[in-house]
Amino acid sequence: MLATGISGLDSTRGGLEARRLHLIVGEEKSGKTTLALQVASIASGMGFEVLWLDCGGRLHPARLRALASHWGADLSKIRISTPETFSEQLRLIIWACDYAQEPGLIVVDDFTYLHRVEASGVLPHDKWIYKMLAFQSALLKEVTRSRNVTSIVVSDIHERPGLGQPQPVASAIVSYYADSELWLQSIAAGRRLLRLRINDQSLSLRVRIFEGGIMED
Repeated sequence: MLATGISGLDSTRGGLEARRLHLIVGEEKSGKTTLALQVASIASGMGFEVLWLDCGGRLHPARLRALASHWGADLSKIRISTPETFSEQLRLIIWACDYAQEPGLIVVDDFTYLHRVEASGVLPHDKWIYKMLAFQSALLKEVTRSRNVTSIVVSDIHERPGLGQPQPVASAIVSYYADSELWLQSIAAGRRLLRLRINDQSLSLRVRIFEGGIMED
């Protein structure tokens, strides 16, 4: 198990199950990256080798240092790469799945960002992009089954007409491959509702964001 630093989640479920693919989703600035950074910081302090792909290029070094300091991270075990194109994202994910050390943690932040940048909006033209996104998701799941590696994918949500509730971007792909989903929803300034979904089970917690990360409210 990987501790999250959120007491209700860690005490109830032991944290996030190792050797699984976890999906963190939510609206912009809901704390998705912060939660992933927190898990990565704790894991690195426990000896995990962390490979972090910053696909949106928005990881702030100061935020990383703040969480690393609070959670006792070993920054020498956190390796960060920033792909600039969707094709480069694919190459880095293949590399990460092939060469991740064990025990390992692969985090792909803003997983669907570069696919949205390159998509034309015309489905026949974009079919290859969705196929590659599915291939990347399959790789990230496969490595959790074949090696002592855990994967975390961070993605945005969007409104889809006729579906009522917001859905993860490319939900038919990312939700299909995920073993669990962690949803972050803003409910007040600095306060979030965290919902964990695993198959037909769910857990909801009120959390708050602070300088050192996320904790139960």
